[in-house]
Amino acid sequence: MADIYQTSNNTQSRLSLQQFLPYRLVNLAQSVSINFAEVYQTEFELTIPEWRILVNLAEHVVPEESATSVMGISAKELTVLASMDKSTVSRAVKLMLDKGYLAKHLDELDKRASLLTLTETGKQLYHTIAPKALEWEAKLLEVLSEEEYQMLMQILDKLDSKLA
Repeated sequence: MADIYQTSNNTQSRLSLQQFLPYRLVNLAQSVSINFAEVYQTEFELTIPEWRILVNLAEHVVPEESATSVMGISAKELTVLASMDKSTVSRAVKLMLDKGYLAKHLDELDKRASLLTLTETGKQLYHTIAPKALEWEAKLLEVLSEEEYQMLMQILDKLDSKLA
């Protein structure tokens, strides 16, 4: 990689936030999150943490026809999947239980733990919002060619792997 930070006379280079990748990524992620939140906050009155929990449960809990036990995810697992702290997940789960979007079941393998699943109302909500989310994403990505999009995904995967 080219040295983007020029130094002179053995002095430390000056940090430029507009060239500092962590700063740019955080700002972009925050801007995307805030703008995208309009898709589900106004019409569906979901918070950002509630949205992230809804999507993670929809994506990771795949009901199997032959399953005799409840399939679900613990709140602890959701903290990892949704990249949120325990207290944020706990508050959002409580709100979603109160709204009827989630159900809590006893974990049959660990009787001390609970598993969370989407209720029928939660599943309907997800299936209503998901197409709107994909439409919003498509509008955002209009500025990129297919090649640029693929390159962006490869770069993000590479950086993600580096940090794992």
